[in-house]
Amino acid sequence: MKKVLIIEDDPIMRHVCQRLLGDHGFAIELATDGLNGLERLSAFQPDVVLLDLMMPKTSGIEVLKRLRAQEQFRNLPVIVFTNACVPILVEQAVGAGATHVLDKSKFNPVASMELLRSVIDTGRDAHGSISLTERLERLH
Repeated sequence: MKKVLIIEDDPIMRHVCQRLLGDHGFAIELATDGLNGLERLSAFQPDVVLLDLMMPKTSGIEVLKRLRAQEQFRNLPVIVFTNACVPILVEQAVGAGATHVLDKSKFNPVASMELLRSVIDTGRDAHGSISLTERLERLH
């Protein structure tokens, strides 16, 4: 059974993700803020992380930086969900190691499940495209 850590402070979004993933057979661990998410990361050992960008205590950017600083989590897929309309925040998320960044306002359960399964299986999106992180690495 594949495991997903959801780090999300919005209770509605957290519930929607938990329900959707649970219905598709994933084991789920929930964290309500960045600090709590970092604490649960090592114990739960997820196959993928769904991460909110703007949270209390520790931001999604900081979570990404700390997560990527640990050898065991350098290649862990992290899908960032955000309402942030500020392009610089999205760029920072990608720069900090997000595998994909998705807009919460355009949340599509079917497309999200397709992306999640693809990322877990291959590290690529469902259409065979490389992740944003891989694209940035190729530019440098």
